[in-house]
Amino acid sequence: MGLFDKFSKTFDRFGYDLDGYDKNGYDKKGYDKNGYDVDGYNTNGYDKKGYDKNGYDKKGYNKKRYDKKGYKDGYDEDGYNYKGYDKDGYNKNGYNNKGYNKDGYDNRGFSLDGIHIDTKINFDKAGYNKKGYDKDGYNTNGFNKNGYNENGYNKNGFNKDGYDLEGYNKDGYNTNGFNKDGYDENGYDCNGYDKNGYNKDGYNLDGYDGNGFNSDGYDGLGYDHIGYNKDGYNKDGYNKFNKNKIEVKND
Repeated sequence: MGLFDKFSKTFDRFGYDLDGYDKNGYDKKGYDKNGYDVDGYNTNGYDKKGYDKNGYDKKGYNKKRYDKKGYKDGYDEDGYNYKGYDKDGYNKNGYNNKGYNKDGYDNRGFSLDGIHIDTKINFDKAGYNKKGYDKDGYNTNGFNKNGYNENGYNKNGFNKDGYDLEGYNKDGYNTNGFNKDGYDENGYDCNGYDKNGYNKDGYNLDGYDGNGFNSDGYDGLGYDHIGYNKDGYNKDGYNKFNKNKIEVKND
């Protein structure tokens, strides 16, 4: 739009001409007659050269033809592919996907057949073989191929049966099923009583429950929960009918 057009056109009260463009040449959605916004991008987000705001075209390549992950024809600017290997098959440290360098040695100096480059034998100078074990079968951390040290315990401190040096398993119980406090998984000791001194039926060593009554329903003095003994009399000597033994006998 020329300068003359800008002043000669007629605009509505919203500032748009008959074609729907404002005095700067943009429609209500912010695009000019060619379909580009004030920043030069179209409705799909691409500029006139076909690149988005991040510099990538519709296929995901920048002007240097690298994709969004930084690769060109499968290789980055340093010459490594998605898996980290160059065209010869070696990574940045110089090893192939088998772990060997161009001379055929791994990162510890062992060849494919297990011979060390310095010692010329199956063990390196520190005394460990290709798999990382010494002549006795232990690695640098002191564990054999099964994960146990010379005393028979793994890195978590348990032997092959699952018990630690003190004789407890991962759940804290010994071979007899009791923890360090002497209770089994149900909370009872070897005699069948819990930490409060009650067995699974709710009675203590003397045979009374938490309310002080035995299995027959009487307390230590011989009275039930309403205060009567097995003969039916309370501590004052009266039965439910408020009669003592003499009165009952006379009846």
